[in-house]
Amino acid sequence: MAFKIKEAILGLSIAIVFILFVAFGIQAFYKSPMYENFCKASMDAPYRPYMDTLPVDSNKTACNAIYLKNRDYEKSCIDRKGMVVYDTDEKGCTFAKECSLCRKEYDDSTDVYNRNVFIISSIVGLLAALAGAMLKLTSVSSGLLGGGVLTIIYGTIAYWSELADWARFIILGITLAILIWIGYKKLK
Repeated sequence: MAFKIKEAILGLSIAIVFILFVAFGIQAFYKSPMYENFCKASMDAPYRPYMDTLPVDSNKTACNAIYLKNRDYEKSCIDRKGMVVYDTDEKGCTFAKECSLCRKEYDDSTDVYNRNVFIISSIVGLLAALAGAMLKLTSVSSGLLGGGVLTIIYGTIAYWSELADWARFIILGITLAILIWIGYKKLK
């Protein structure tokens, strides 16, 4: 009984350390996009949310035309997935200075990064699970199998929100089929 507990603890430990090893390995050699690298120029510029109504201030009448013009520009910028950068004129009216697409560029870069993490994790996880299925030593085999499955889950979670429903279905189906196959081969 004590030997089985030791095997289970060793297997669980291998699985946890394996997923951490893969995750930190990816992080060490494949850096994720940093927001500051995309939006550095506009980080100090004032942002203001899209305005549906005019603000209440002392220059409301003087700034009315600018606020109305801002609303059209804001809507156009938001439709392009941009962020409006504002400035203040000599009257104290806030006007839309530019439409910064740095956030969209950052998001696009992050999507590519997450897709690549998904691919790397899936391949490494699948190889680990297959290696675990082939090994004879129960604790190491279980650890690699568990670590492989956790690595696949890690990569899938990173990219899950970007996947279409049909892709999610296929990935889960393939993963389930592989796990059933490994279980059948391993437990047979």
